[in-house]
Amino acid sequence: MSGATARSASLAQMVPIAGQVARIERAAAFLSNGMSLGRCPEAADDRRRAMPAKMIGNGLRELDLFLTDLIAEARRIDRLGAGAGDDPGVRPGSRLSSAAEAWHRAGPQLGLKGEGRMVLRGLRAAQNRLCFGRLRRADSEAAMQRACADYARLAGDVLAAVQARRSGDGGLAITAR
Repeated sequence: MSGATARSASLAQMVPIAGQVARIERAAAFLSNGMSLGRCPEAADDRRRAMPAKMIGNGLRELDLFLTDLIAEARRIDRLGAGAGDDPGVRPGSRLSSAAEAWHRAGPQLGLKGEGRMVLRGLRAAQNRLCFGRLRRADSEAAMQRACADYARLAGDVLAAVQARRSGDGGLAITAR
């Protein structure tokens, strides 16, 4: 395989990962803005204040699943390299239930920092409190915004880790933006 062909295969593998990161960033911004695009800051503030705890928890749970799938795909691409081909999808019997567990399993392979797992464990606990708790705490809005920022940051960390590993074998590094 020529260098150009290897770089093209690497680029083809990175684009879906970058797309998944961009999707997580958009979803995090949407949730953080009170389920809106945030074009009107006053309305976004009102929407965030009106969000029930269960909605916040479910939104954070969705971000967790997005990140779990991103980590699983990054691990698959890292393991198979340029021959990985298109994502075959996640098989129901093998899907991990949380990003913290996916980070724990793939972290050493991808070179992800261990602190990410601790952050994700804390976020998972917050999701459960919000989803299954009856009361919305006074700091729920700020906590949700911090959690959204953490999910977006950690998705970027996964992309950076994969790019660093892929660029070591002649691949092209691209950004998520």
